[in-house]
Amino acid sequence: MAIIISADEIKKQLPNYSPSQAESFHRESARLADKLFTKALKDTSISQVILLNGGTASGKTEFLSTHLSQENCIIFDATLATELGAKNKLRQIHKARKKQ
Repeated sequence: MAIIISADEIKKQLPNYSPSQAESFHRESARLADKLFTKALKDTSISQVILLNGGTASGKTEFLSTHLSQENCIIFDATLATELGAKNKLRQIHKARKKQ
């Protein structure tokens, strides 16, 4: 079973969250997702990591639920809007000796 880390799902758990103000919660949910990702890399024996990224409404979450949720892997579901952010995630995966 996959460990799924999704900034969008984390937003929904933050106090006072409302979909109409989702953008206001993005920074905090992204920060928490990053922490959970780092913890998952360290604390699990799962060796496969999938960075599922793309723009808003690009179908990431749908693809995850229909094709990936039963896999034995860590899935980081996010926009990864910058090249630097993606490189940092890849560096973390490599440092943890996981496969992407």
